[in-house]
Amino acid sequence: MAVIAIGNPKGGAGKTTLALVLADTLSTNGASVTVIDADPNAIIERWATKRQEAGRALPYRVIPRPTESELIATIERVSKDDDFVIIDLEGSASRMTSRALARSHMVLIPFNLSPIDAELAAQAVRAVREEEEALQRRIPFRLVRSRTNAAIATKTAKRIVEAISAAELPLLSASLVERAAYRDIFEFGLLLTELDGAATSGVQNAVINAADLAQSVVGALREEYPE
Repeated sequence: MAVIAIGNPKGGAGKTTLALVLADTLSTNGASVTVIDADPNAIIERWATKRQEAGRALPYRVIPRPTESELIATIERVSKDDDFVIIDLEGSASRMTSRALARSHMVLIPFNLSPIDAELAAQAVRAVREEEEALQRRIPFRLVRSRTNAAIATKTAKRIVEAISAAELPLLSASLVERAAYRDIFEFGLLLTELDGAATSGVQNAVINAADLAQSVVGALREEYPE
């Protein structure tokens, strides 16, 4: 069992997309997964509702909008049953975020490769560090490059990655590539493998990227928690 919290104070960093793509891929490959949608925007809840209204089964459990008082008990309850619990956090710092970080085995911090986004990702790292100090234990985390270009890496992107390396901050080996398929799973309430390649471009490339991403997350967990 692994509890994975996904957070960033900036909207549009790919936080919810990362949560949905990761849950999709892990469950498709046989893992039992629960997603706790703690984001007030409740995008994953809306995705689940679209599936249910279309008569499609949910591939994993979605628990929408728990209260602060419910969060810890919810995490403890579902983590007894599932291989992975993924928490899509709200953007701002809050008691909800603090409680989720305290129960997490891994925190993923997605960010776009721009100077502003990198600075806001640094704020998320500081929040993890503050929680570590309060709990007096390590909270493993990984920065995750989001909405990257599959074809080219800009000079700005290269500088940001070099700065992350120089600061000795852990960076997930795979990135979340900008794909039309990731937008369409939201719009239509589908899984990646359910998308029609004739209507959505690059579906297979998205499936491959999602698999690489999930494998990198599992690898990071194994690195932090060797058997």
